[in-house]
Amino acid sequence: MPRSFVIRPFGKKSDSNGREIDFDVVHETLIRPALEASGLAGGTTVEIVDAGNIRADMFALILEADLVVCDITVHNANVFYELGVRHALRKRGTLMIKGTQSADTTPFDLLTDRYLGYDVTKPGTAKDQLIRMIGATLRGERIADSPVFGMMPALTEVDPTVVQPLPIAFAEEVQRATTSRQLGWLRLLAEDVRGRRFERAGLRLVGQAQWRLKDLEAARESLEAIREVYPNDVAANLALANVYQRMAKAESNEGGMAKADEAIARVLANSAATQSDRVEAFALRGRNLKAVWRWDFEGLSTVPERRARAMNRQLQNSYTAYLAAFQQDQNHFWSGLGALQMGTILLDLAGELQREWRLGFDSDDEADCALSTIRRTVEQLRHSVRLATEAELARVETGSSNAFWARVSQADVLFAEGADDARVFRRYSDVMADAGPFDWDAVRGQLELYELLGIRADLAGRIIDDGNRLEKPALCNQHVIVFAGHQPDEAHRTPPRFPPSLAVAAKDRIRARLEAIKASTPPSSSIVALASGAPGGDVIFHEVCRELGVASVMCLPIPTAEYVRKTYDRFPEWRSRFIDLLQERTSVLELSDRAELPNWLAEPPRDPPIDFWERGNRWVLAMARALNPVRAYLMVLWDGARNSAHTGGTAHMVSLAEQTDEFQIDRIDTTTLGIPVTPTLPASEPGTLSPSARP
Repeated sequence: MPRSFVIRPFGKKSDSNGREIDFDVVHETLIRPALEASGLAGGTTVEIVDAGNIRADMFALILEADLVVCDITVHNANVFYELGVRHALRKRGTLMIKGTQSADTTPFDLLTDRYLGYDVTKPGTAKDQLIRMIGATLRGERIADSPVFGMMPALTEVDPTVVQPLPIAFAEEVQRATTSRQLGWLRLLAEDVRGRRFERAGLRLVGQAQWRLKDLEAARESLEAIREVYPNDVAANLALANVYQRMAKAESNEGGMAKADEAIARVLANSAATQSDRVEAFALRGRNLKAVWRWDFEGLSTVPERRARAMNRQLQNSYTAYLAAFQQDQNHFWSGLGALQMGTILLDLAGELQREWRLGFDSDDEADCALSTIRRTVEQLRHSVRLATEAELARVETGSSNAFWARVSQADVLFAEGADDARVFRRYSDVMADAGPFDWDAVRGQLELYELLGIRADLAGRIIDDGNRLEKPALCNQHVIVFAGHQPDEAHRTPPRFPPSLAVAAKDRIRARLEAIKASTPPSSSIVALASGAPGGDVIFHEVCRELGVASVMCLPIPTAEYVRKTYDRFPEWRSRFIDLLQERTSVLELSDRAELPNWLAEPPRDPPIDFWERGNRWVLAMARALNPVRAYLMVLWDGARNSAHTGGTAHMVSLAEQTDEFQIDRIDTTTLGIPVTPTLPASEPGTLSPSARP
């Protein structure tokens, strides 16, 4: 979401003729409504006490804003000082407004700049015009509206994400979620970072983590959210090129590959892209060419058929693209490895299919010369890629992602150069012990390519079988049940909602519902249940899951000890049942390692407010959605009341699920617990919400 900042006088100020103008009224009737209507996030004003006393975060806010609205109606030193800072830092995105009745003339240096005039007696009448100008400014193609950059176009503007670093606590939370492979947690963080000052950098970090954990759809959403506002963001486009390529590869989708190519083209066309960025983009282009080349033959049934189809111009194009990237930066070892692997395949095919190779050239001499050049280059690549990987290992920290890929590349070089089978197998086996799901998928893809084309196929097959043993099997055909329910009524609650005397009836009703879901679930599918651990409905649900053999996970928004202290002090009779669940080895996940919201999330306050109960609800639903279930249920023990002020309650969970349109909502009505019913699927109790489910 784009962010705004407003530079303006505060309170009532007078022009040079003594005419008084209330700039707070201008803001509330013109500026604020126009910004809100334009969907701009962020605090729009920061009051300055006196000239020269500008707080440090003022500069950051001026720099970070995608749009600055500056009111130059009167000669105000603070306003023009801050406007000058903005013009010096950012090329575009500055919009000026001016009250037309002011006696103060526009300073000489701004005379040629455009601004919106408004009536100081009725500023709100210009709101629609300001909305149109905001839209035009955000979407405009002007290279610069800053006179500084207009006069000196070679200047490089400041990257706000460099000046405004990510909070350490946020980055650490992303790392914890990534290390524990909690896809739902990362999805929650992608929600939580929206609208914050560091949203752009935060979404980059989360999106890249989601990509590495193969939650591709979520990664695409996170990264595309950046591009909606910053279409040329280099890091987002490079990451999206990877995401689109992976998604296209899974579906052999040339349309998805075209999106990957478009993302790469944006990087190469961006003057702000570094040499390192450009090398990465060229290497990704080589990989895309390789993927399209592979689609053309991998569906054929025999090795000879695949080899014959693979000998084509696309093979050479991919090899050339990888080589071009590596020639620009010989420290970029994976582009060199790509060139080595494609060159090795090319030489192997050309050695057998000499006629097919020569038909791609105007003469046999030209074909032989080209093949000789490739042979020499591949030999050089074996040495240079090995040196590049050794240099990388010397530079980076042991155990880092870069170190892992350098070690993988060393194994790949051994395979490509024809080293002893036992030595190659041992090298891959040692490296893959540290592989994650993304890592092994990438390594396996190249080995499968060798196997498809009959290049050291037996060895490739052995390595693949060994690596597959280390991979955790994917959970397929899952049905997910999320539960939320009321706590027992305390004494004298009026009107009653869930009296403790009806706990047995509630348990019977929950058991009947779970049994019905189990009966409707195919034997080939699995069921996973997610719920918090509050007294009453949550505890009953976990107990029934245990009794019916349904795997349930207790999802606590804060550490267990703190959760018990905050939740069970008023319900001591339920504490022992909760402890029994823990002793029975019910799986427990804790969202936070502290009893409060993380500092990066607690400020600034939001409306509606965020607390750890509200965040816990969003987390549980995010985890359920990240499992990509065949069918998702939200079972609620609920009286149906929606006027609860508690944002983390059952009504809140229902509201969140309705927004996704992915959950079949099954309500157990607490007001009818004493009335016998016959459960069916979907839920049949009076007041049950209309179900929606993923087909």
